[in-house]
Amino acid sequence: MYPIVKSDDDVLSDQMRTVDERIKGAVNAERDFSKSALKNAPHGSSVNHSSIHSQQKMSRRKYLLLGMGIGATAMLSAFGYYIYTKREEVAPTATTPMVTATTTRSTTVKANTENMVLIPAGSFVMGREVREGWSPMAAPEMFDDELPPHEVYVDAFYIDRYEVTNRQFKEFVDATGYLTDAEDHGGSMVMVPADQADTPVKGTDIGWKFVEGASWRTPEGPGSSIEELMDHPVVHVSWNDANAYAKWIGKRLPTEAEWEKAARGGTNTNWFWGDSLGEAGKYQNFYAEHRLDYKYPPEVFDGYDRTSPVGSFLPNGYGLYDTSGNVFEWTNDWYQYDYFSHSPRNNPKGPENGDGKVIKGGGWYLCECFTRPANREPRDIADHDHGLGFRLTLDAK
Repeated sequence: MYPIVKSDDDVLSDQMRTVDERIKGAVNAERDFSKSALKNAPHGSSVNHSSIHSQQKMSRRKYLLLGMGIGATAMLSAFGYYIYTKREEVAPTATTPMVTATTTRSTTVKANTENMVLIPAGSFVMGREVREGWSPMAAPEMFDDELPPHEVYVDAFYIDRYEVTNRQFKEFVDATGYLTDAEDHGGSMVMVPADQADTPVKGTDIGWKFVEGASWRTPEGPGSSIEELMDHPVVHVSWNDANAYAKWIGKRLPTEAEWEKAARGGTNTNWFWGDSLGEAGKYQNFYAEHRLDYKYPPEVFDGYDRTSPVGSFLPNGYGLYDTSGNVFEWTNDWYQYDYFSHSPRNNPKGPENGDGKVIKGGGWYLCECFTRPANREPRDIADHDHGLGFRLTLDAK
């Protein structure tokens, strides 16, 4: 393994690092407030959270603009710096090729379709339909970025049957010496017992805490390890990290349309198994075990306190596992709130830019609202936490 060193033109000034951390902290605080407010609403209630959702989006833009203003001088003097990206490279020698975080060594892994599923070409209805008795959410208006429902055609493609595991990600790191964003930032957001949390999630026994030293290797911080979690999905990975892995292994992150078509498994219901939560414990890992303010029926409980090994639940109609719950999954699309109102019908690839990248699928620490295939959330490309993972795709030749 070659040591990773920072290139000189990518070293952050103290001023910009401070701005960076303040922006990230503010955005995370807004996100957590919105999520916890939604979770605090009993399932099926009519609580209106549209103002919370709007404030969250506006606050993200406010903090980004504030950071741009404060950091303008430093950005001009450090031309090579880009917010939330890094270019890490192997120290070159006479016989060692230059390697960056988003490229690979000359001996890359040859992509193959083992443990991938061929999703046939065709059309499907993307987004959330609005019909009587359809919405399972306390505040469906908070999810209006899923509107309008629209028909989309997608070419055939392969997608991973399972989420990328710790075992697979370790092979990548062992081969390249890659350093993740969480490791570079010195820690990550971890879901901890509520009495230890910086930001408890109301109505549950858990909450968020920034833990120094937390990363994919030590998912709950120093003293934890992945030794017994090798077949669990890798977490604490940013979009940058997922994209670097994809390039190394010769695959790519899915578009949002590809991900949603695959996740639906040929259905157009709330979840791939039906319109009602029903026996959700057979199909998904979500936060039923942690909720205190609402009692789910026994058939909803999944039996896992954190992530579960990939493939622990029944697959969807295409044979894919964990497209609902377990961990959120990165896509390649930039996020725009109203993108569905003007997106192309054929093979949409997202807008040219936006407020972070789209993540899909929900996670073990959130309610069923977020595990629907229609759900879409924005996250900055350098964000990472205890429930962010990914799976990859390949073009069908």
